[in-house]
Amino acid sequence: MSKNSSLNVRDLLNHIDSFAPFSLAEEWDNPGLIVGSCKAEVKKIAVTLDAFYDAVIKADENNCNVLLCHHPLIFRAIKKIEINSEPGKTINEALKRNINIIAAHTNWDKANEGVNFTLADLIELEECKNFEEIGICGNLKKAMNIENFIDFVKTSWGISKLDVYSQNLPEKISRVSLCGGSGADFWKLAKNRQAEIYITADMKYHELIDATHSGLVIAVADHGEMERASLPKLAEKISECGVETVLLNVNALTSPLRM
Repeated sequence: MSKNSSLNVRDLLNHIDSFAPFSLAEEWDNPGLIVGSCKAEVKKIAVTLDAFYDAVIKADENNCNVLLCHHPLIFRAIKKIEINSEPGKTINEALKRNINIIAAHTNWDKANEGVNFTLADLIELEECKNFEEIGICGNLKKAMNIENFIDFVKTSWGISKLDVYSQNLPEKISRVSLCGGSGADFWKLAKNRQAEIYITADMKYHELIDATHSGLVIAVADHGEMERASLPKLAEKISECGVETVLLNVNALTSPLRM
């Protein structure tokens, strides 16, 4: 699309649908236009992980009238909008500043160039295949010991930590499975694909026990950090619509204090 072409929010939604079809989204999800108008002209687009008050302010400071987030501002029905607390505070500020808020969530997770494939590409996984459209499994170019592999993943994804759980660490890692964000429910699918290690976020105590006793190594990342690694790719895909796109350096959740 030409950079001189006029684009409205509906056109932008159609563009997102071309590479991350909204039909892929989970039933409980709420992707698409959250705040604003489908008829609004798109002047400049800001991409970030979460829709929250500071992100709206930052988008406006960057002269963006569209804020594209991975996580929807609203997941379920709300009965009132209180402008001094979330999500009302963000909604009110977006409307005052004429910022249109769009989400690309589980449709971006599952897309062929989305969260999981981007994460896999960053650690150079080969012969990648989806499992149940939820996660991805592939092979390393060369087997690595666990310490080197974990350092490689942290560096490649730009994340601060990976907590590794195992009943018996293998000497080498060659087959890897991953699921961006909350993938605790899918460790059995990773195991069925002969993965030696499964990387995801939000694993609970008893899930870790069951998974590691099955022989699987589990590496638990921070949810936001893991998904944030896919945002440069999302911004790149969005920019193909022909409108200037920027990646915001703003996080809804601060990094934890490790004491």
